Amino acid sequence: MLNGRLSRRSLINLTGAAVAAGVLAEPVRAGAASTDEPVVAWLNRQAVPLPRLDAGGPVHDLRSLSTVVGTAQVVGLGESAHGTREQFTLKHRAVRFLVECLGFRTLSWEENWGSGVAIDRYVVGGEGDPRELVAATSSLWRSEEMLDLVRWMREYNLSHEDKVRFLGTDLTQLRQLLFDEIVAYVRDIAPNRIDDLERDLDPIRLTGDAQRHVGWYLQQPDKQPYIDHARAVYDLVLGLPPGPSRIGREYAVQHARTILGFYEYYAVQLLDQRDRFMADTLTWWQRRTRHRVVYWAANVHTAASPLVTYSLPPFVPPTQAVVAGSHLRQRYGRRYVSVGTMFHTGEVLTGWENGSPSVFQVPPPSGIMVDHVLGRAKHPDFVLDLHADAPLPVRRWLNQPATMRLIGSAYNSGNDSAYAMSVESWISAFDAILHLDTTTPVRLL
Repeated sequence: MLNGRLSRRSLINLTGAAVAAGVLAEPVRAGAASTDEPVVAWLNRQAVPLPRLDAGGPVHDLRSLSTVVGTAQVVGLGESAHGTREQFTLKHRAVRFLVECLGFRTLSWEENWGSGVAIDRYVVGGEGDPRELVAATSSLWRSEEMLDLVRWMREYNLSHEDKVRFLGTDLTQLRQLLFDEIVAYVRDIAPNRIDDLERDLDPIRLTGDAQRHVGWYLQQPDKQPYIDHARAVYDLVLGLPPGPSRIGREYAVQHARTILGFYEYYAVQLLDQRDRFMADTLTWWQRRTRHRVVYWAANVHTAASPLVTYSLPPFVPPTQAVVAGSHLRQRYGRRYVSVGTMFHTGEVLTGWENGSPSVFQVPPPSGIMVDHVLGRAKHPDFVLDLHADAPLPVRRWLNQPATMRLIGSAYNSGNDSAYAMSVESWISAFDAILHLDTTTPVRLL
């Protein structure tokens, strides 16, 4: 979801922006006493119950999403926490519906570009071992649920000519594949430039595995030389004339762009920068393939509102950002649809930032959160179209500022309400909600 290793300078700058915005300092209760009852009555009329939450079986129970999605080219599929099994399996189910019933053909992911390339080659052509590929993703995704999803994509493609593709949009970790294929591309296209390439590539190659390389780079007091080398690599690859190579030109350029993005991002660690990269990668891919795309990420990344303020103790104080969903709404208009996923209570596997992950009990949401009102509906698990006809009190509720739960890679159940994101209006952020009553933790590989 979010990288908690923010520099002290970044924290000071971002905290100032959040205080200036006045969001999260005094959270607005979207379900205040005067509006709770009309809203709950509306929920009971409009929410469509979900009879099953697993990824298998017929998906006709999600047909109400057809109205929400309409002719959208990109659908953001968010989640309030990464480590919950039911949010994952329900979203897997939603992906199946979008692919099987509405013709979506790319699943883009809050995962690094290099890992995405490797998984895409498996689901399209069977290259590699799926368990090993999932085990090589970022630690948040190394679960049996992720493996099930990747295997389903492969099985689908074995019986369909119009293949489903997998796209990694993120830049938080690098993969050796990027470096190897850039070298192969330059060797094929311009072997006389290999020495120039290696001169700039060598100082920015991986130091240890992908995760250790992040730690190594964060310890470097002067990051500008690494950024300069990465930009030189990008400029070299981008400037080469077209020519025959087993590595596609667009892939070689994107490899180099990801390496540059990695070094630039960790120099400042601004979510705005990371999310713009994810939105740019998705937009490039969608225009290249003309696919309808599902964007799977945390709610904080998929929310379509102009600004999001989020808080993830102890690493991130209230911080304001323009997130990927905001960029996508600006670029696609209503052809970008944002679907959030939330839950009432249960268990989550998290704690990555504090070392080994563990299972945390998540209490019912605080009354300041819209999650609290959703949890009062008569159906425990449901789909809700936020654009459905509603009386004036409900429209007011939907259009006022809203705060909702957001669990990152560190969590303290005793301070649950501090793990949150706020938006200027509930309906500006999401077009529909998938709501779950209870969750259990994902199963690690």
